[in-house]
Amino acid sequence: KLQFLYFIEPPRNMEGKAAARAVKEANNLFTEYKKQHKDNNVLKCKELLDELKVLFTEFPTFLNPEAAAPTRPQEIMLVRETMEHAVLQAATNKDIKDFQRHFEILRTYYNDFTDSPQSERRLLILGLHLLRLLATNETRAFHMELERIKVADQESMYIKDVIQLERYLMEGSYHKMLQARKKVPSDHYVPLMDMMLLTVRREVFQCAMSAYDRLSVDGACKLLMFENKEELLNFIEEEKESKEEETLGGWILKGDTFLFNHTECGHTLRKGVLPFEQILTNNLNYAHELYRIV
Repeated sequence: KLQFLYFIEPPRNMEGKAAARAVKEANNLFTEYKKQHKDNNVLKCKELLDELKVLFTEFPTFLNPEAAAPTRPQEIMLVRETMEHAVLQAATNKDIKDFQRHFEILRTYYNDFTDSPQSERRLLILGLHLLRLLATNETRAFHMELERIKVADQESMYIKDVIQLERYLMEGSYHKMLQARKKVPSDHYVPLMDMMLLTVRREVFQCAMSAYDRLSVDGACKLLMFENKEELLNFIEEEKESKEEETLGGWILKGDTFLFNHTECGHTLRKGVLPFEQILTNNLNYAHELYRIV
């Protein structure tokens, strides 16, 4: 019996020593990771992040949030801060997949590790997550995530500003959205704001082809939120390069006017057919979404 206990006890001590060693190594790596993150050295950050993730698997709390390890506080702080930096860098580089992957890890640390002090970046990260959903046109997911956030937290400027952006989006107040870009609560919001504005521009660009027969250049600049003709023409050219010409429905420039009526502009582009079934489906989805929100 004594021999049995002798062989059982050392592995427990070794497990604690292994965790302490992993924490020490991870702490050193994280210091270097923060330095590279500050310099926005993306490749080096990804390399260090991969090494950190390997070390994190040696943390007792990483796979078992309830593990009562001696190094528990350090483990939680290291993983959480590393994932926060990863999310912020993904937002800066508009890397949506990396953003989502690391945010899902963070969600666990925000919600399950209640014995640890709240992170100062938590509301910033939550606001960025909501903005990311708007930027990728995931309105339904946006409302679902918003319901998970406490009412008191929604008063934070990081959350409140994104909620206001969503209202502008629903109202079609696109110029208010453009003005809001200049008043973001953090510089980390700017890249995702640019993504959202691009999404909005593309939606308006497509709708204009059905809504107008002709449109002045000045009117198009105002509609698509561009400050000058050069920016507008560059955007239209990029859209034409990324889509088949038949689907563009015109945007033929003659003088200072864009023509959408194909008989007037001398082209034989296919006239769009009103998709009644799709419109009906969308309206039913909107009604269901509104009912669920209310």
